[in-house]
Amino acid sequence: MVKITRKVEIHVSKIILLGWMIVLMEACTPVATPATSQATSPAENAAATAIQGVGTQMNPSETPSSPSRLETLIEMVKADLAQRLSLTGEQIHVVDSAEVEWSDSSLDCPQPDMLYTQVITPGYRILLEVNGQLYEYHSNRDAYFVYCENPGLPPIPKP
Repeated sequence: MVKITRKVEIHVSKIILLGWMIVLMEACTPVATPATSQATSPAENAAATAIQGVGTQMNPSETPSSPSRLETLIEMVKADLAQRLSLTGEQIHVVDSAEVEWSDSSLDCPQPDMLYTQVITPGYRILLEVNGQLYEYHSNRDAYFVYCENPGLPPIPKP
């Protein structure tokens, strides 16, 4: 049988402690992400991130900042509508935009055969007009918007 001395016990404890400190330091170190070398316009971003169907998902790096969140979303939905109608953005007019609370994660614009989280979802209602025709878009706060062809109930205005 091998006898472990107190001195060896202390060294092993220090090695284990050092190992845990390294693991914790690595876990707390921020991860650096490479900077993008090319800037794109919101219209190019919207076109590049379109999803099949009515929704458009933005990349996290495109998430609008707080002060211009609504303005950025307006530009993105205008670009989406321009692409849908094969128009230029100058032909699209903003009729109304408002901060609202949607009744669920469908943004009050549910799609057939889809399930949605039943939770109040803060976001925006953006109403656009082209040649007398109105187009309604719903969004959450910063990452997703849908063209709502058949809007249901009016949204709950944010207090």
